[in-house]
Amino acid sequence: MEEHDAVIVGARPAGSTLAIALADRGWDVAMVDRDTFPSTTVSTHLLYPKTLARLESLGVLDALQAEHELRFVTHRVHGLGHETAGTFTSFDGYDRGAAPRRIALDKAGVDTALKRGVKGLFGTRVVELIGAGTDEDPARGVLLDDGREIRAPWVFGADGRGSVVASRLGLEKQRPQRGELAISYSYWRGISATDEITLQIKLDEMLYHGPVEDGLFMLIANGPADLAQGTKPERERKYMEMIRRFPETFDPAQLEAAEMVTDVTVAPEPLMQGFFRTPAGPGWALVGDACHFKHPATAQGIGDAVEQAIYVAEALSRPKPSLAGYEEWRDARSAEHYDWSFAWGRFPNPEIAEDLFRGWASEPQAGQDLRDALARQIEPSQLMSKERLTRWFASAPEPASAG
Repeated sequence: MEEHDAVIVGARPAGSTLAIALADRGWDVAMVDRDTFPSTTVSTHLLYPKTLARLESLGVLDALQAEHELRFVTHRVHGLGHETAGTFTSFDGYDRGAAPRRIALDKAGVDTALKRGVKGLFGTRVVELIGAGTDEDPARGVLLDDGREIRAPWVFGADGRGSVVASRLGLEKQRPQRGELAISYSYWRGISATDEITLQIKLDEMLYHGPVEDGLFMLIANGPADLAQGTKPERERKYMEMIRRFPETFDPAQLEAAEMVTDVTVAPEPLMQGFFRTPAGPGWALVGDACHFKHPATAQGIGDAVEQAIYVAEALSRPKPSLAGYEEWRDARSAEHYDWSFAWGRFPNPEIAEDLFRGWASEPQAGQDLRDALARQIEPSQLMSKERLTRWFASAPEPASAG
């Protein structure tokens, strides 16, 4: 049997951030993950300025850049023929984003945690919790699939939307939402370098593309459910066909001399259904996607995971440690952004979408607010103010009359 101050289940951004933040505050931490590192997982990519600043303060960004060439990018939205592009409002010196692959980002987080003295237990699964997580029987450790017992007064579930910790605690998903998009993506070598991430939106499909790290380029197709269905060759064919249909922002001729360096990864729509879970109880807490899952269309999952982990570490390291305010804090941060993410996770409403894209593109401050809403620097209601919407819809061109 091992004993620690905390055991964290899951070592990707939620878990490694929590491990670093606790270790920096004097905790003895063990971190368990079924995977070994480096390894990847299905994910969005973009890190916004606040998350980059957080990762810099934790030492993760330095670890990432020590091993990889990272490109810092501006952001462009090309919606129904209307375009807005630029930087984000600066946060702690960062006004651009970055989009490293998870195989690179997650290893940087793990390596940083291990250098802080965190004990890593990788390639092994948690099969049971010790304790029921109730007032009468608080959580106090985990059992691993190799028979080891890890005891700790705090058990943290940072193990994703299919969390084993949440399952063993009997936590149900609350306030579910679902989108419409399926996603498929791959990484490429030999595509012209750029310092911009682009999202091009049509009424029935979308393309998200830009640089990741080490000279690689991502091409992410978003479309109907059929995109992620069929055999592996069928899914690849549909992916290749779709990424060639956006010449306004990506020249498909570049594919002829480029190399697809990974298989096509698919994320069917059911994999992206949203929820909340009760985030904390006696001896346990959840962070990251285990705690709350938004639609990945707005790429806020990693940022949320980092913020939640830091909140938990700070709250439990005070003279009077408590997570009594954790759920209220989480829900207040997510109140608007949960629905906002699923608005982007559905096909555009043809009755209003063009007026919105035209408005964002025609007014520089509105375009800036769009980028900053995606970056969680302002609320969607500030972007979509009543004054703006009234003005945009009142000035929308009248449809051409027949004859």
